[in-house]
Amino acid sequence: MTNIATSLEEKSLLIFNHLNKMDKFWNTYSMELITQITASERMYHHQIQPSEKGRLSISVFSGVNIHIIRSSMFGEIQIQFEVESGTLGRIELPPACIDVHGNLDRCIPVQDKTGVFTHYLERLQVVYDTLLALSVEKA
Repeated sequence: MTNIATSLEEKSLLIFNHLNKMDKFWNTYSMELITQITASERMYHHQIQPSEKGRLSISVFSGVNIHIIRSSMFGEIQIQFEVESGTLGRIELPPACIDVHGNLDRCIPVQDKTGVFTHYLERLQVVYDTLLALSVEKA
């Protein structure tokens, strides 16, 4: 009976340590985005909005909401990007992940401020392209 309890205790500790490590990666990723988005609000017309834990919400041009959502707790962190806008309808943005080594899409360390922000901007390209197309059509 002692071996089972010890084994379970060890497993519990390993799981707890893994979750803590992945939470730190998510928190680093989130803080890098918050910092960079806040610093570039005027340039890209985007702003961080209040949101719940495990999610970042960004308003683009005060009419398009982009939600960056942590969608898994165990293993790699899966990140979903959801666009919410009555004008644009549904826009699919590619998902991302943070691996167990702290790399965004297995190649960008979450501590790399420039890399994390560039990754975010690449995801937004389709949103800005769509907004631009609508703006030109109505001009």
